Amino acid sequence: MKLLPHYFKWIGLVIFFGGFTMSLIGGIGSEDFIEGMEMALGEPIEVAMKPLFSIALVHVFDVSLIVGLLVYILAKNKTEDEMMQKIRNESAFIALILSLVIILIIYVFNPEYRIYPSDLLSLQMIAYLIIRVTKRKFILGGDYEEQA
Repeated sequence: MKLLPHYFKWIGLVIFFGGFTMSLIGGIGSEDFIEGMEMALGEPIEVAMKPLFSIALVHVFDVSLIVGLLVYILAKNKTEDEMMQKIRNESAFIALILSLVIILIIYVFNPEYRIYPSDLLSLQMIAYLIIRVTKRKFILGGDYEEQA
């Protein structure tokens, strides 16, 4: 599998955190934000606040968040060998199976629950990263340095 050069990890992180920050800022004043505030307070609130960004721009920030994660995942480590490829493949498989099992359990207990595709992709990529780092630490031991 062809991977991106190592320096793309930093590019992916910049895109991810930029999209994440702007998405959070853009969500302030939206209907979801106000609904969350009402649920937290337990009473309806009146807010005369308009969203900072348009819905289309917030969507672009959400997409950049996913693209940043994808670029980070597809970038090579400083040293890439067969063991690292095996860990990558196993981690992707475990993340896929784990997410499908969790979604199945949620749908069994709450059939009306709906998940947004962007949320599913983000959760799968984050699960993949966590599983990959964990497997790398356990398989290669404590002497292994993190190769960001």
